[in-house]
Amino acid sequence: MKRFMSARSVLLTSACLAWISPALAQDATVADPAAAVEEQPAPVEVETEARQQTVVVRGQFIPDEKRNTSEVSALIDEGDFSLQGDGDAAAALARVAGIAAAEDEFIYVRGLNERYSTALLNGSPLPSPAPLRRVVPLNLFPTSTLKSVLVQKTYSPNLPGEFGGGTVDLRTKAVPDEPFLTVGVSAGIDVQTSLRDGLMYDGGETDWLGIDDGSRDRPSVADGLTREFGRQLTDNSSLLVMQQGEVNPNGGFDISGGTRVDLNNDVSIGFTASGGYSNEWETKRGERSFGAINSGTGRLEPNQKFTRDSTQNTIGLNALATIGVDLFDNHEIKFTGLVTRSSEKEARIVSTGLDGFTQEDTRLRNDYLEWIEQQLWSTQVQGEHFFPGLHDLKVEWRGSYSEALRDAPYQLSNIYRIADDGSLSLSNSPSANRMQFSRIDDDTTDFGIDLTLPLDRAGDCFFFCETELKAGYAYVENDRKATSFIYDINGVAGAPGPDGRFGTNRLDYIYAYLFQPDGPGFITEIKNDGFPQLYLATLEIDAGYVGLDTQVTPYIRAAVGVRFEDAIQAVDTQSIGMDLSTNFVEGVIDEQDWFPAVTLTWNPIDAVQVRGGYSETITRPQFRELAPAVFNNSETDVTFFGNPYLVNASIKNYDLRAEYYFARDQFATIGLFYKDITNPIEEVLVPAETVQTSFINAPAAELYGFEVEYEQVLPMQQWTGWSFFDDRELQLKANYTWSDSSVDAVGEVAVNVGTNLNPVRGYEDASGLILDGRQLQGQSEHLFNLQVGLLNESARSEYNLLVNYVSERIRSGEILARGIPAFLEQPPMTVDFVWNKGFNMGGGDYEFSLNVQNLFGESYEAYQESGPDKVFVDTYKQDTVFSIGLKRRF
Repeated sequence: MKRFMSARSVLLTSACLAWISPALAQDATVADPAAAVEEQPAPVEVETEARQQTVVVRGQFIPDEKRNTSEVSALIDEGDFSLQGDGDAAAALARVAGIAAAEDEFIYVRGLNERYSTALLNGSPLPSPAPLRRVVPLNLFPTSTLKSVLVQKTYSPNLPGEFGGGTVDLRTKAVPDEPFLTVGVSAGIDVQTSLRDGLMYDGGETDWLGIDDGSRDRPSVADGLTREFGRQLTDNSSLLVMQQGEVNPNGGFDISGGTRVDLNNDVSIGFTASGGYSNEWETKRGERSFGAINSGTGRLEPNQKFTRDSTQNTIGLNALATIGVDLFDNHEIKFTGLVTRSSEKEARIVSTGLDGFTQEDTRLRNDYLEWIEQQLWSTQVQGEHFFPGLHDLKVEWRGSYSEALRDAPYQLSNIYRIADDGSLSLSNSPSANRMQFSRIDDDTTDFGIDLTLPLDRAGDCFFFCETELKAGYAYVENDRKATSFIYDINGVAGAPGPDGRFGTNRLDYIYAYLFQPDGPGFITEIKNDGFPQLYLATLEIDAGYVGLDTQVTPYIRAAVGVRFEDAIQAVDTQSIGMDLSTNFVEGVIDEQDWFPAVTLTWNPIDAVQVRGGYSETITRPQFRELAPAVFNNSETDVTFFGNPYLVNASIKNYDLRAEYYFARDQFATIGLFYKDITNPIEEVLVPAETVQTSFINAPAAELYGFEVEYEQVLPMQQWTGWSFFDDRELQLKANYTWSDSSVDAVGEVAVNVGTNLNPVRGYEDASGLILDGRQLQGQSEHLFNLQVGLLNESARSEYNLLVNYVSERIRSGEILARGIPAFLEQPPMTVDFVWNKGFNMGGGDYEFSLNVQNLFGESYEAYQESGPDKVFVDTYKQDTVFSIGLKRRF
């Protein structure tokens, strides 16, 4: 946690430590602390001297961000973003100790998946456009809009009580001290994708902007599902016909600027604005399958194999504006507006039987054309006020309103039968030709106020010399509306096939024939208890907290507090047009909780800190996990449905960490953590013909591990005497996390034994759904990051080699009733290279960058294992990406 301290508070703290400490410097000691107090002059009168004395007090190298907090935290800033070459927050956070990326969008902290983490923007909660998660995808936040990202791994009561792995606070760029303007462009080549043939379709005229031009809008159903509705639904060839063509290189640009105006000695106004655009392509080719136990041999075997070929175009847009007002040196008000978008346009073919392996002697090809827009916009106002006349009381407040959107119109899927000669014929089986429109609207309203009152003891003092009393209030309301309309296109059996008068399989020609005035085509809607069209969800939280942060002795600091939350969460699933008099809300969680937290920080010797902490927190089911409605994940082709009988998971957190800072920004740390979880939420496979998953509260689980970090600028010139290192520094950063976990399957779990719209609470033995003692979903045993940099400040040159490794983890649980093992996934180990070079040309200041991602082209694998048997569930190759960039600073 970062505590925003005024310059005066920092100086007073440093001075107090200086004249209280029995060890004033590395080479001197004082026997009597009281005598040391008497010998020092009053700190208020000699602030300049106090600032100089902080160079020699104990803890001199501990960074302010870590010195000023009692919590275990990690901070990455603009300098790290540049050195690492990471374009978004999710990629940047994957370099932090104990953090692993998932799906390039979310993060797992200390082995706990994304449901156990919370994302904030300048301290305010965010809505999410993700259909399966309440946490916002972090890849929506380009690093070009961020000043820094703080990850807090131990809980403090000023944070939301929904805390498991950690809290991520995204901090946008602040108002500058002087004018600046930066313009940048970039271009990239994906070895597997760029300038090679890929799958695509025309789409709308503004697709290149990531904005649909309206051509994918759902036609009016005012007159019902008529033939005219079917014609309007299928009359745009640019949305129906899949093609092959050469894929363009990646590209993008960004611009940022700001200024500060001093209106007079007491009032200053600053402005910052930035914007960016990116257009990237990725091709994925691999295999998919699903393993089942052969009843005859007892071996795990694939029941069907699929080949997958897809090309996805991702278009990003973002804009940020900040206005800050400084008043009379003690008051600051900041207004922030942020909008960020990511649109995905994908053409995908999934085929079975082409390799000779087929369960029912059928050869099928599934074609998918998809368009998904995700958007988040947020408006925020913040204030920070310092009142010297009220005993230096500090008041911080914030208010924000944010909206997130996921719009997936015109999701088209078609199944073709493949003849022995390779020719295709459109299938006329039920659900073979389907179109889906889905949308999620998610908004969050937040208000909070935090009060800090310092109480400093003057005169002779050894115990409790500095204390801060803290209190605050927060209100959060998160609302979501999600709709899904599924239409089946029927009548294909009456359309001309390959030998008919058209002699074609072009989808637009077939659909035009179906929905001509006398054509055989008709539309049906999937609308029943199994496929409800709508769910509404809300989460409302009133919270307050109190605490104190005190310097118990010059070397021991304690932070103690408690938070109270009164929260209600509800999910209501409906079919549009249903008789609401028979409707009832399926999932309701109404609870009041207390969240205590205590952290002790000990500074035993110079530049060493030891922290220990205990806290109690919860994690709530995400909306989609509570909603008993069906959703298909287009990335994995897995179907999900929720469980309205989930409850909150409660967590007891224990942390211990030692930190040694041997120079500014150079340190070694080791930390231990343990978490005792009651009712952890786990995703499990369910028996079905296709791959389907749902969610349960396992009875209990525990998670434990350790993490180590090391960062140092190596004294290579001193070690080697080589002149090469006279003006160069070799920087080494490394971190490693080991963790393990165990799920307890002793007890019963609540499940839905009714329908989606009419759920009925039932109970099953947990041992029949999850394997007792297995790891938690998403927990990897090993996480490792290595960064080696060669920095030449005088030449403005930076070379960095980065390595990221994550060991296997559970993607979704097992089906014990059929003896089917869990889905495991092995993320690729990546090796990246980044070179940044600043130079002047023509009177201008420039920076060139070269970024090579995934040097060795590692692949993604998901699989099932049972003894010696292994079935690959999902595999695809991720190839090397080369990109260059050029920035001009004015």
